[in-house]
Amino acid sequence: MKKKDQKTYNLAQEVIHGKLNIKEFSILIDKSYRQSRRIIKRIKELGMPGVRHGNFNNVPHNKTNKALCDDVKSLLENDYKDFNLTHFREMLIDKEGIEIGKNIIHRIANLNGLVKNPKRRSSKKIHKPRARLPHEGMLIQFDGSVHPWFSNIICDLIGGIDDATGKIVGLEFFHGETSLHCMKVMKEITMNYGIPDAYYLDGAGYFGKVDRDTETQIGRALEQIGSKALIAGSSQAKGKIERLWGTLQDRLVAELKFYQIETIEEANIFLKEEFIPKFNEQFSVAPREKESHFKTCDEYDLDNVFCKKEKRKVNLSNSFSLHSEIYIIDEVENYRFRSININTHIDGSTSYDICSRLIKVKRASDNIVEINSLSRKAA
Repeated sequence: MKKKDQKTYNLAQEVIHGKLNIKEFSILIDKSYRQSRRIIKRIKELGMPGVRHGNFNNVPHNKTNKALCDDVKSLLENDYKDFNLTHFREMLIDKEGIEIGKNIIHRIANLNGLVKNPKRRSSKKIHKPRARLPHEGMLIQFDGSVHPWFSNIICDLIGGIDDATGKIVGLEFFHGETSLHCMKVMKEITMNYGIPDAYYLDGAGYFGKVDRDTETQIGRALEQIGSKALIAGSSQAKGKIERLWGTLQDRLVAELKFYQIETIEEANIFLKEEFIPKFNEQFSVAPREKESHFKTCDEYDLDNVFCKKEKRKVNLSNSFSLHSEIYIIDEVENYRFRSININTHIDGSTSYDICSRLIKVKRASDNIVEINSLSRKAA
């Protein structure tokens, strides 16, 4: 018997023999008056064992099975070692069919040193969060994140999140954050959801991190479909997508490793078919207002909008110069002194248009080859 229990028993004997009253006894053992009366009653009936609670040495009815705890510990040590504990519990339910309380998982992890190192909070200035916009489609926060996403391969994840709902509306892996890669994701957002009122971009992503060409290309494409490009003054201004990158660098990296996904192609299929639908169902919220601000895109040729455009002037001979080569417009109509657009599309193909009308062109060198070939045949 512990010293505390021995002391309680001795004081109870003094109450039984009239040397103490129950109120004084309750103060000395730090119990309520009613609980003290129950202790005195048990000691009178059972003697020394009456000091102990009736459930002493009994197994609690809600105690977790030791074999189950061992299984959870093994899974956390091996298959799910890269998962945070909340994510781990979700995977236990979805993939292993094990339902267990979060407190039990935390206790198992703490006892065995399996808690992932928490991120240290910096002492930076605290920024008051901006309220969500009321309508879906009013603003898409758009950005890219460079990170070793899988197999220690550093690549770019480019995507957008709706400000009103927190829903991922577009997400894809690329090698490099280029204007065409950004426009590929924007095109898919437009096809799947519609045209948003505006995109919220940071300065680096908008200017392409290389030259000003990206600004004119993305800005021109968004203006062409009636959307806007808004530039954030700081990373905190577009906090939702910045927090999304932190979440994905934890959850997505762990799941890519768990499913042994090691290529960009496999990762993009996993994103679209499994990860994004599950993420949106779990983390997105309903907008304050039901009316969506996404507009239909049926009137636009999106392939001709989301592409890199270069302008050239057509000269007197109905030709133009591009990358040190002469190209001839292969049309009956003469387009001299008009501006022609050279369109580099997302898939790498090239097209040419004047005022959105597609034009056939051919290289002048190919034309010379044809003339020489005809001359030889005639000879």
